[in-house]
Amino acid sequence: MPEMPVEPTAGELGERRLGTIHAVAQSLAIGPMFSVALVLALVSNPDTGSSFNATLSVLVAGLGVLAIAYAIALFARRYAGAGAVYEYLTHGAHPAVGVFTAGVFFVGTLFLGGGGIYLGLGILTNGFWGTHITEDGTGPRWWIFALIFLVIVLVMNYIGIRLAIGAMLAFAAVSFTAMTILALAIIFQGGESGNTLQMFNPSTTSIGTVFSGVMLGILLFVGFEAAASIGEESHDPHRSIPRALIGTVAASAIFYVLMSYAISVGLGKAAVDQGAWLDPLALDNLATKYIGSWYATIIDAVVILDALALALAICVTLGRGYFALGRDGLLPSVFAKTSSRNTPWVGNLVVVVGCVGLIAISEWTSTMDKFVPIFGSNAFATFIVSATAGSFAIELVYLILCVAAIRLLLRDGAAWWQWIVILIAIATPILGFYGALDPAPHNGDNPNWLAFYWALAVVVLAALWYGLMQIWKPERIRNAAQHAAEHRGVAPLDESVDYKPLPE
Repeated sequence: MPEMPVEPTAGELGERRLGTIHAVAQSLAIGPMFSVALVLALVSNPDTGSSFNATLSVLVAGLGVLAIAYAIALFARRYAGAGAVYEYLTHGAHPAVGVFTAGVFFVGTLFLGGGGIYLGLGILTNGFWGTHITEDGTGPRWWIFALIFLVIVLVMNYIGIRLAIGAMLAFAAVSFTAMTILALAIIFQGGESGNTLQMFNPSTTSIGTVFSGVMLGILLFVGFEAAASIGEESHDPHRSIPRALIGTVAASAIFYVLMSYAISVGLGKAAVDQGAWLDPLALDNLATKYIGSWYATIIDAVVILDALALALAICVTLGRGYFALGRDGLLPSVFAKTSSRNTPWVGNLVVVVGCVGLIAISEWTSTMDKFVPIFGSNAFATFIVSATAGSFAIELVYLILCVAAIRLLLRDGAAWWQWIVILIAIATPILGFYGALDPAPHNGDNPNWLAFYWALAVVVLAALWYGLMQIWKPERIRNAAQHAAEHRGVAPLDESVDYKPLPE
């Protein structure tokens, strides 16, 4: 006698009223301005990055991530659900793959944006307060700001998805405008020594150096898949989600290349080669030099706004992911509770665990003491390690998705160019791992390796959770993501779907 599917719990998400623009806002969880301020400089690191070839590295990394976006879009054209990656792999590969990968993805995202982003917000706001408000470096502790932003994010996500996404769009528009004005001001003034295309010439450094930067540049884009989490609340997810995934990565790649070029010429080759881009005040100094000190204040503010938008988007992703798992009986049913506004408020509260946990590690343990000479503080070291650990976990998920996409190509009779795109997509996260883990030392004294150990712990935790469910409630594994299949028109695993390939 066939097993009955798991009955969905009473919690329900909102009506299917969201469109492409909302998916784009959610996909901007990559936090482009935030990444320009805190991540992009790592690509230019003369020791581990690509120095003056950083712009070329970012361009190549963008093309690689665009291939990953295409691979994920293949799933998004067929499947939709609040758990996104969970539904994609459950129906597109195998329930075991979907459930295990869901564990890696949602715990990894907790490191990246469920906790780490609040450390970043606290540090940035503390610096802004000390520089532009009191002007003497004094102010509340950084973790107080982190907790304030945590409350803001939870309240906005409780009120409703449309409010949260509207705020993301507003913050992103303001931030993009301000950063683009700075880039154009630098370029129109000729930078330090005139405009040049030498940053696109690999012989400026070497091919190997360029690829070292590429591997770090991939981290700029981690999080773009967040658009898929609003699939159940979108009126046409099979069109809007793929467009958002590919369009956002393409637009962000152009933006990163523009900013990389502008910062490179603004600082000048000699300064970049000496590591000037790694200065935390590099953007402020460029804004002051090419526009005015008042504009440096604006740049600092928009970076904080963009980080807040990122925190909002990650909370949307996590809340709906834990909701989907709770609804399917893979987590306690309390996670499937929704508010009167149809928001997964219990799932949203998971970000509290990430935020408070990382604050505790930073403030009350000596775990990060050895990295203070590198990053300047325990708080920033904790942020870097947690964000890197989350990036490792999510890049592993990208790899699993790209490999699983091969089955979709085989089933639908793919064109030759689609195979090339998928092969590039598979290679991209592998290069990302190599680039981050290649520099010595290869142990916990290297922050990237400590982050790798954290990510490995995430994988082990996901495997233990999957193993426990397989032993205790195997029918819940077999019937995973049935809500999406029964209520959202998802075809069963072994049946064909009415599918139109993405255009060339």
